[in-house]
Amino acid sequence: MVPTVLISIDTATTWGRRIVSGVLDYAHQNGPWHVRIEPDGLAKRMAAGKPLAADGVVARIGSQAEAEWLKMARKPAVNVSSINLERVDFPRVITNQAASAKVAADLFRGRGFSHFAYVGNPAAGYVQVQFAHFEEILAEQGQTCAFFAESDNEKKLAEWLRALPKPCGVFCWGPSMGRQVIDACLENGIRVPDDVAVLGSDFDDLLSRASYPPQSGIRYACEQIGGQAASLLARMMRGEKIADRDVEVEPLGVVEALSTDTLAVEDRRMADAMRFILKNYDQPIRMEEILKSNPMSRRAMERRFRRAFGCTVAEQIRQQRINRARLLLTSTDEPITLISEKCGFSSYNYMSRVFNEVLGMSPREFRNRGRA
Repeated sequence: MVPTVLISIDTATTWGRRIVSGVLDYAHQNGPWHVRIEPDGLAKRMAAGKPLAADGVVARIGSQAEAEWLKMARKPAVNVSSINLERVDFPRVITNQAASAKVAADLFRGRGFSHFAYVGNPAAGYVQVQFAHFEEILAEQGQTCAFFAESDNEKKLAEWLRALPKPCGVFCWGPSMGRQVIDACLENGIRVPDDVAVLGSDFDDLLSRASYPPQSGIRYACEQIGGQAASLLARMMRGEKIADRDVEVEPLGVVEALSTDTLAVEDRRMADAMRFILKNYDQPIRMEEILKSNPMSRRAMERRFRRAFGCTVAEQIRQQRINRARLLLTSTDEPITLISEKCGFSSYNYMSRVFNEVLGMSPREFRNRGRA
């Protein structure tokens, strides 16, 4: 008999649509499943007194009432919400917020920022988790991070942004919050990205293009989250016991736009060196080429570059290549050998060695995980 699976996830957001897409991909490849999509969440079904009428559920469980209702239904369910609820132990597939915080910190530090801030709703536990990781990573580098907790108060947000030390890298929970920050900056004469660079978590192409300037964001592996959730649900519907209650999926990388397109360093020669790297990282770059446009000793270049950006020239080139490769591996069907060439790696073997050193897996493994 073909099982009926209910997907209860808001499809008004790119995040929700991509997760649903991941579930459907799994169903098409491993089904058949009879799939019902309920974009308004479980609360509407509960309020209408409708029965579950499904053999399994993939849902964004956002409240204790929804969790209790699912428990009473006694059907297999997998949660894709980062909201932590007491006494709720459904298997869960979510984004690794420690990894997303590191991606954000690496981006800002690689642009030379020494002032940082975060905007999010402190009442949301998942926001607190992401901020705590971001703050911890910056603390390890001897940096601090300001936190704005009233993002719905436009007047206070504007006052807070004006008071920030400039230039400042601002990490926001979600693209909608990033849009609020960009709008507040524009309305108050704060230049984006020169005074305030804005990075949103969970990149949304539509909201990015709707912002001015367009907003950079961390692309979450939503299709993989959906696919992993569907895989867990399939096992549960077969009667298997699931040992791992939380599966955390790493983000795919940063999609850069104008809201972070700046270099926050006073050393103009190091800024020129970084611009050369950002423009040419997909080519075989030699230190001699960088020194040709910035005449100085190799030792002086390395010392000044590390002081400005917190890493060596070679580390920065490698990071740019990895970031680009991560996105291409998960968003295209191009052969990995061609991707290694496009990203400036001298060979597939070298790219594989770098991926294993930095990410703990091969490019092929990263592609397979990113595509669920």
